[in-house]
Amino acid sequence: MLKSNILNRLVSIKYYLLFIALFIFDRLTKYFLITYFEQFKVDTIYVSNFFEIILVWNRGVSYGLFPQESYLGQIFISIFSFVICLWITKFLINSNVRFRITSLTLILAGGLSNIIDRLLYSAVADFLHFHIKSYSWYVFNVADIYIVFGLMILIYAFIWPNINFKSIEK
Repeated sequence: MLKSNILNRLVSIKYYLLFIALFIFDRLTKYFLITYFEQFKVDTIYVSNFFEIILVWNRGVSYGLFPQESYLGQIFISIFSFVICLWITKFLINSNVRFRITSLTLILAGGLSNIIDRLLYSAVADFLHFHIKSYSWYVFNVADIYIVFGLMILIYAFIWPNINFKSIEK
């Protein structure tokens, strides 16, 4: 029993450290890129003929949906996002499947980092832009990548529910 309890604590610490690392990496990426764009008055950093780094302030939800120009609108989106993060945290705490814990950790780290952006800047800083000739994909950030991969993992788990995922003994 003691060995199982120690194992559970180590696994919990591992996911807590994963969350911290993901969160800090996204915050640092945003900080350095915002600082770079402001300091050097640059509009675009051309990386290749299909990828560029460009600063875009997203005042809406995902992909700029439901844009909110007012500070009150941003507070509403932040509160709504925070409630969703609390809901995800509830599932995270109650989950004993490592696969699910990993996906929820990704979503939570990305979601909370984007909430911080909304509170600091009244918008989310997006940078990464892929395009091929006239076709242009949405501009997104590292936190968005976390959220999308976390959701993809969850969807995968629901589509193939008979997969034998390793669980954590509680």
